[in-house]
Amino acid sequence: MSVFSAELVNLDMKATEKVAAIRELAELIVANGRGTDVDAIVTDVLARDELGTPQVEGVAIPHARTSGVTTASVAVGRTTGVVFDPEEGPATTIFMILVPESASDEHIVILSGLARRLMDPEFTAVLRSATSADQLAAALSQGDDN
Repeated sequence: MSVFSAELVNLDMKATEKVAAIRELAELIVANGRGTDVDAIVTDVLARDELGTPQVEGVAIPHARTSGVTTASVAVGRTTGVVFDPEEGPATTIFMILVPESASDEHIVILSGLARRLMDPEFTAVLRSATSADQLAAALSQGDDN
C-alpha cells in the first residue's frame, strides 16, 4: 500500500493555524481507516514539532511516529497559509507524514524522498496547480517506493 492516496488529500483545508491544521489532517487519516486516534496523532505531531518542522518554499512537513496510526501514511493539504515556524512564513501546502510507533525511521525515509522531490520544479508546479485529489496523488505516487 502506498503512503500516498487521493483519499488523504484535502485541496481546500479550512484550518488557518497550526494545531487546527494538524487536527484536520489527523481526522482525514482516521476517517480513511489508516489511524485510530486523532488526539494521539495531534499530540505526537505537536511534540515532534517542538524540535522544528521542515519547511521549504511554502511547504511544511510535520511528521511523527505515533500510536494513533496503523499504517504509514502521508496526508496532504492545501491552505490559505498556516504558520509552522514564524521565521519561515506561512505554508500553503502541508504534508503530514505519520508512521506507527514501531516503524523505526520510516518517516525519515519518506521525508527525505519527499524533500528531494520538492527540489524538482516540475513536481512543485504540479503540487501547486493540481485541481483534484486524484491528480495530486498520482503525481506523488510517481516514483513512490513505499
